[in-house]
Amino acid sequence: MNALGILDTPSEPEFDNIVIVARSLCQAPVSLISLVHKERQWFKARSGFDPHETPLNQSVCLHTLAAGDLLVVPDLTLDPRTHDNPLVTGDPHLRFYAGAPLILDGVAIGALCVIDKVPRPDGLTPDQGKALMALAEQVVSQIRARDRARRWLAEIEAQNALLRVSADHATALIRLGDRLQGLSSQEAVVEAGSAIMAETLGATRAGFGIVDPEREAVVVHPEWRAPGVTSLSGLHQLRHYGSFVDDLKRGELVIIPDVTTDPRTAAKATALSAIGVRVLINVPVLQHDRLVLLGFVHYDWPRALSDHDGTFIRNVADRIQAAILQLRAVEDRRIMNRELGHRLKNTFAMITAIARQTFGGQDREALKSFSSRLVAVGAAYDLLAHERWQATDLASVVGAAIQLAGGEKRMTATGPRVALGADAAMTASMLLHELTTNALKYGALSLPEGQVRIDWNVEGDSVTLTWIETGGPAVVPPTRKGFGSRIVSMGLAGDGESEVDFAPEGLRVRVRARRDKLEP
Repeated sequence: MNALGILDTPSEPEFDNIVIVARSLCQAPVSLISLVHKERQWFKARSGFDPHETPLNQSVCLHTLAAGDLLVVPDLTLDPRTHDNPLVTGDPHLRFYAGAPLILDGVAIGALCVIDKVPRPDGLTPDQGKALMALAEQVVSQIRARDRARRWLAEIEAQNALLRVSADHATALIRLGDRLQGLSSQEAVVEAGSAIMAETLGATRAGFGIVDPEREAVVVHPEWRAPGVTSLSGLHQLRHYGSFVDDLKRGELVIIPDVTTDPRTAAKATALSAIGVRVLINVPVLQHDRLVLLGFVHYDWPRALSDHDGTFIRNVADRIQAAILQLRAVEDRRIMNRELGHRLKNTFAMITAIARQTFGGQDREALKSFSSRLVAVGAAYDLLAHERWQATDLASVVGAAIQLAGGEKRMTATGPRVALGADAAMTASMLLHELTTNALKYGALSLPEGQVRIDWNVEGDSVTLTWIETGGPAVVPPTRKGFGSRIVSMGLAGDGESEVDFAPEGLRVRVRARRDKLEP
């Protein structure tokens, strides 16, 4: 009966109308739809009768269920089944009863009945009996329809609930992605992922710990906790809480919905209960096949985890692992770049030594110029390596040239941020190195009061850089073009857009490039 979801529900017109029709057809003062349940009979609809239920020992309808067919009792005081019924012997002194069973899927669950306070020796007419049975079938049809509608609504609500859960999980994963942005340590990544899991699933505790795999111990850091929940900060032996450490060491996600029944923790349930753990979720982090970090989410009450919860937990764990792999990749690239930089500088030193032997004492100026250009290439390499060999910006390249000249007291620079790809950064670095070297040897920076101003701006899709020297010796145009002049003539992007003005008061150089040729 409980499965029908009909007991103790409010009155409904579909049932109320049936008892009104039954009362009228049978010309009886009372009509009821009685549903028998455990120790009571409850009336889904009633007409002419005040109580909404009676104890089962006062039920006449119970005999209709036993008969399984139309039951007519002309005088209740004369029938041995009902003569001592409290409703017969006392108020309201019932005398006549006729009931049709309500049979649902072969089971009698109640009756549609009519009652009178005076005996009816003739009972019901044949037509009245047929009508009462037909109305009983209508009651059963209404119960079926009502149950189908209720189940349909319940299914829709369940689907809506799943949609809400899916939406909450999707939102949480987006929040996790935002939180992971910019995190620079594995510990911070695991902590963020555990906190998102706890907040979304309504857990009592979440955090991470650093694992000593040989000792099978974990040092738990201060964790996220619900109000009133004690902290687990400190050292814990994993074996003290169960055998799930074996799964963690293999890199397997551990989800235990109830530590008292899971074979991995059942023997240690008391120890887990002592620290407020009834549901256990662990996310392992391995490095070189060794368990080094552990994210955890705890519940101190037995919470069933649905398939959707499990999928969400795995999605969070996957994102934690992916973020950690990315951090490791960045660190590996950083180490590789440092090693490559060291090796490249050794190569530059070797090339310089070979050049020194090759040039000998013939042309020291040529050797010095060659060596300084290698230095510029090395500086550009360091800049690009620092930026992960992806891109840098014009301000950084200009800053490297200023450092080469002795700092900002001699040179000033202004301009917006302009991204440079690897090729453009190398070209711009060589260009500024040549101009700086020339200014130090022959131009404004060769005198104490000399100054250099470097300005650049962006107009539409074009970037223009201007080099202006003041306070130096009078400028004398060169009689021939050397390697440095050719580098300057190549411009910012190597496409030859440059203007050189050998004004007597100071050299002026303007180079221009399309922005799309400079950007990564």
